[in-house]
Amino acid sequence: MHVDGFPDSDPEERAELAWRLRDDLIASEIGSVSQARTVAPAGAKGVALEWAQLLVTLAGTVPGLVAVVRGWQVRHPHSSVTLEIDGDRVTLSDGSSAEGRALLEAWLQRHGTE
Repeated sequence: MHVDGFPDSDPEERAELAWRLRDDLIASEIGSVSQARTVAPAGAKGVALEWAQLLVTLAGTVPGLVAVVRGWQVRHPHSSVTLEIDGDRVTLSDGSSAEGRALLEAWLQRHGTE
């Protein structure tokens, strides 16, 4: 899951938004949540994290995860979050266009029982 944030979000704001979404996911008990690891710059000590990206190991269902993200988006209007399973991505934004709903429904049909 990648928190894209608002259209004008900088990396720091995306990281803060991801932290808030992380808190909601943990409170929902949908599964375990951690920060994604990334390649550290040459010479860096320790592990690099992608702060706007969350790894979720579901204990619940994919539709349950989508519901938590949608609830979070109500409190963060104009934000977007990209969900990815096995390279298949869908971006949830607060704009509920017919096309966006159709894309989400198709994505859920492919992954909704996982």
